[in-house]
Amino acid sequence: MDSTYFFSAFGTFGNPNGFRQSYFLGGNAETVKHIRTFDLKTDAVQLFPGSRVYGMRLESAGSSCIVSYTVYSFAKEQNSQRGGTFIGSSLIFVDKTAPESLTIDVLEEFHQYLEKHNVDDGTIAINHSDKFSIHMPKDYDKINLNARPVESLGVSQSGNNYLMVYTGTGASQLQTLFSKALGLLTAYDMIYFTESREVAEFVQHKGIFKIVDLNGFDREIQKSQEEKLRMVTSFIHDLEKEKENLKGDKKTIIDDLERQISQNERRHQENEKKISESKSGIAVIHNEFDQYAAKMDTLINTLKSDGKVEAVRKLHLESRKTFADKIRQGKDFGALNSISPASPFPQRNVKPPLGNDLEDFRRDHSENKKRGLNGYKIAFWSLLLLMLAGICGYLVLLDQGKIRGFTIEEKVAVADHQSDDTLIKEPAVSETPAVLPAAQLNPFPNDNLNENDWRLVAKKAVSGIKIDSLINIIYKENPSAIKDYYKHQRKDYKAHLYSLNEKSFGIIGQDTVMTDTLRKIPNYQKPGSLR
Repeated sequence: MDSTYFFSAFGTFGNPNGFRQSYFLGGNAETVKHIRTFDLKTDAVQLFPGSRVYGMRLESAGSSCIVSYTVYSFAKEQNSQRGGTFIGSSLIFVDKTAPESLTIDVLEEFHQYLEKHNVDDGTIAINHSDKFSIHMPKDYDKINLNARPVESLGVSQSGNNYLMVYTGTGASQLQTLFSKALGLLTAYDMIYFTESREVAEFVQHKGIFKIVDLNGFDREIQKSQEEKLRMVTSFIHDLEKEKENLKGDKKTIIDDLERQISQNERRHQENEKKISESKSGIAVIHNEFDQYAAKMDTLINTLKSDGKVEAVRKLHLESRKTFADKIRQGKDFGALNSISPASPFPQRNVKPPLGNDLEDFRRDHSENKKRGLNGYKIAFWSLLLLMLAGICGYLVLLDQGKIRGFTIEEKVAVADHQSDDTLIKEPAVSETPAVLPAAQLNPFPNDNLNENDWRLVAKKAVSGIKIDSLINIIYKENPSAIKDYYKHQRKDYKAHLYSLNEKSFGIIGQDTVMTDTLRKIPNYQKPGSLR
C-alpha cells in the first residue's frame, strides 16, 4: 500500500474503550504517531440523528505536511443513551493532495460502507475501531495517479482555534469549500462544515468555536490572503534593507583591508631600506675596527721606540674618542617597525665606557684591569647587542609582528566601558603574550566559563580591546572562579588564555588585541561544586 495516503476510521464506543481510531489501506507507524485524534470536543460541537459534519485540518509529522479530509455522522454507543456520539472516516494525505472531486468521492464511498457494515439500527455494533469492517473504494488507486504535491502551507495552529462554517455540504459545494479552505488551514486547528441547523445552533450557543456563514467564510479567506500579502511585503522589505546594508558593510571591510595592506606595504618598504642601510653599515664597522686596531699597533710601536707614555696616552684617548663616535654613528640605523625602542635587557649602574679626558681614561683603565675588559671589548659587545636587536626585529616582521619571550613593565589599561571601580595597577606582561607553559598555573584550570558567565564577559569585551584590559574584565566578572585563584598569576593566566584562543587575537603595532569572540575562557571549579 502507498504510505502517502491512507484512511483512518474512528468512533465513540462507550465503556470501557471510549473514543478509538485506527488506520487502514496504507500509512506507516512513524507517520501515524504524529497524527492527532479526530475526536470531537463535545462541549463545543455535537451531532444529532441524521446530521453530518465535514472537516479539514493541517498538521506536521517531522518534516512532512499532513492534510486530512474528514466526515462525521451520528451513531449511538452500545448500552448508552449519551448524546453527541458518532462514527467517522478521514482520508489522510502526506506531502500531497488530490483533486477535491476525487477526494470527496473516495471519502464518501469509504464512509458509507463503514456506516452500513458497522452500525446496526443507529448503534455502533462493535466495541473497538480495530474491529471495523472496511472496504477499498473503487477509485482509491486513482489518487496515486492524480496526486499533486502540496504547496508549502506554513506552520499549523495548535492553540484550540477552531472554525465552524454553516453552509450547504453537497458534493459540488464541498468541492469548492475544500479548495478554498486549504489556504486557511494555518490559521485554525481544524475547519468544520455543516448544513445541520441543530449542529450550528449548538455551536453558536456554546460559543467555544467560531461560527460563520458562507459570507463570513469568504471574509476569513480574504483576511488570510491579506495577512499573507502583508508578510510577503514585509519580508521583501527586510531583504531589500539587508541588501542595501551589504553595500556599506562591503565598503567598510574592503576599506579596512586596503588600509591594512597599504600600511603593511609602507612598513615593508621602510624596513627593506633600513635593512639595506644596516648591511652597508656592517662594512663601515669592519673598516673602523680594522683602522682602530692598526692605530693600536702604531701606538705600541711608538712606546717601544721612544717610551713617551703621556704623549702616546694622549694620542690613544683622541683615537679612541674618534673611534667611539664613528661606531655610534655607524650602528644607529634606526629600529625596524614593531620593535619597542626600549632595550629588552635591563642595564644597571653602567658607566660611560669611553671617556673624553685623562681622568676618565685612568678610571676606565683601572676598571678594565679589574674586570678584564677594555674599550675594544665594550665596543664589540655593544655592537653585538645592537645586531641581535636588529635580527629580532626582522623576525617580528616575518612572524606578522609577533615576538615571544620578552616582557616590559607597563600600566594596566582600563577599558572605557568599565565601571569606575579602582583597579590595582601592577607590572604587566607586554601586550604581546609570551609563550609560557600553562602548567605553571596553580591550580591548573579544569573547566571553562559556562554560557551565562561567558556572555557577561562578551558584552563588555569589545573587538579591538587590548589583552590586558580583557584580563581585567574577566577577573572583575568572575572573582571567585578566576580572580581569586589567578590574581597573582596574571602573566601565566594571560598566556594560557592566549593559547586557547590564538585565532581570536591579532597584533596592532606593539599591542595584542582581541579581533574575534573568545571561544574558551578557562577557570577552576572545585571538585563537587555546581556550575
